[in-house]
Amino acid sequence: MAALEEIVKQAHLLGYRGEKREEYLKQEFKLLAERQERKEKEEAERQAREKKEEADRKERLELEKMKLDAEMKLLQAKIEAGIIKNESDGSGARSSDAWAKHLKLPSFQDGRDDLDIWLARFERFAESNGWSREKWSSSLCALLIGRALDCYGRLSAERQRIMTR
Repeated sequence: MAALEEIVKQAHLLGYRGEKREEYLKQEFKLLAERQERKEKEEAERQAREKKEEADRKERLELEKMKLDAEMKLLQAKIEAGIIKNESDGSGARSSDAWAKHLKLPSFQDGRDDLDIWLARFERFAESNGWSREKWSSSLCALLIGRALDCYGRLSAERQRIMTR
C-alpha cells in the first residue's frame, strides 16, 4: 500500500495533471503489479525447489538406510554362517564364547580412536580368545562404523577375507 502512495506522490511531484497523471499512474501501477507478480512467482519457485530438495534428501536418506540395513543383514548372515560352521566341526561352544566376548570389544570410533592402535588391540583380543584368522574379517567388520565401514565395504570380497596389515 505504501508503494501506491509513493507512486501518487511522485506523480504530484512531477507535476502531472489530468490525463497525463492518469497515464503515468496506470503505467506505474502496471509495473508495480508486474514486479509483485514476478516476486510471488519467484517465491513459489523457491518454495517448490526447497520442497523438491527436501524430498530428494529424504529419498537419499531412505536409500542409504536400506543399503545399510541390507549390509547389516548380510554381515549378520556371514557371522551366523561362521558360527554354524564351527558348531559342525565340534568347536561351536568355543565360537559362541568368543562371540559373547566379542561384544565387549568397543567399536572403532573415527576421530577418537587411532586406527593402528585399535587394530593392534583387536588382533590381541582375537588371538587371546582363540579366534581363527578366517573369522577375523567378519568380526572386524561388525565393529566398524561410519567412514571406516564405508572403506571396508569398498574392498573386494577377496581383500576383505585377508587379514594383514
